[in-house]
Amino acid sequence: MKLNALRWALSALIIFSIHLKTHAQVSVGPEIGFTASGLYNDNDIYAGLNYHGGVTAHFQLTNFLAIRPSLLFKAGDMEIADDYYDEKYSLNRISLPVPIMYSHIFGNNSTLFAGAGPNLMYNISGKYSSAGYTSKIEFGSDTAGQIKRFDIGLQLKGGYQFANGISLSTFFNLGLSNLSNDSYYKLKSMDAFGFSIGWMFGSNSSDYY
Repeated sequence: MKLNALRWALSALIIFSIHLKTHAQVSVGPEIGFTASGLYNDNDIYAGLNYHGGVTAHFQLTNFLAIRPSLLFKAGDMEIADDYYDEKYSLNRISLPVPIMYSHIFGNNSTLFAGAGPNLMYNISGKYSSAGYTSKIEFGSDTAGQIKRFDIGLQLKGGYQFANGISLSTFFNLGLSNLSNDSYYKLKSMDAFGFSIGWMFGSNSSDYY
């Protein structure tokens, strides 16, 4: 059911994008970067550097309003921040943030943007390591030992796009879902800091300044 929800979200985004293309200035391009990612519960924090890559679109609706969704693949390790433990989660995830932006276009055709919106995440695969032992993470919603695949969160994002299409952005992701099936144990995700560089191609936004 969670996978179907992600498919519905992707389908809705594609249909919405086609509709927007007839009413907005549109640019699309690749995006890569890194995040200081983590998983946390009531007692421990697992943190590490993750990397992401994918595609971003920018829909300039008016001279100040835009939507800037991304479809990203994220991978990396998150280790417990404690010298007495040797535990690590390694996750491969898909992230679909859809932030609504205040987007200011300057006379030289560069753009300053900032905003917030939902972030849909889906855990594809993963491994758990502890004291030299490694096992695959079991995903699902049936037993307490499993981790949920689907995660809904909030993204805050801001950045600057140069006139030549090069864009620099930073973001913060907060997972709102409890990934644990155990009602007495909470496990949530967070990207404390993220940085991306992209190269956008498409419609000239100068019509809006």
